[in-house]
Amino acid sequence: MKKISTLFTAGLVTLALATPVLAGSVGVSRSYPTAQPDAQTIVNLQQAADAAQREGREGNKSNPAFGQKSYQIEQVVARMESGQQVDQQQVYEALQPVRVW
Repeated sequence: MKKISTLFTAGLVTLALATPVLAGSVGVSRSYPTAQPDAQTIVNLQQAADAAQREGREGNKSNPAFGQKSYQIEQVVARMESGQQVDQQQVYEALQPVRVW
């Protein structure tokens, strides 16, 4: 019984000490900043979409990942052009090359 009580107390102390560390800073937002719909970002996204389509047509015709990537980029561009807010992380992910495993 003493062993269970000791383990329970040790776990409770560990949890009490770890909670502030896991909580993070107070008042700091965990969301990504929104991307401003500037012309250069839209041009870069459109070039990435074209590159994904071209790679899908020329090199990997049987892999649908390139078409999906192009569609993903076009959706981000459409949202930016319509004035909707887009997270900077989504723009970053859209600009990343297609990963084929």
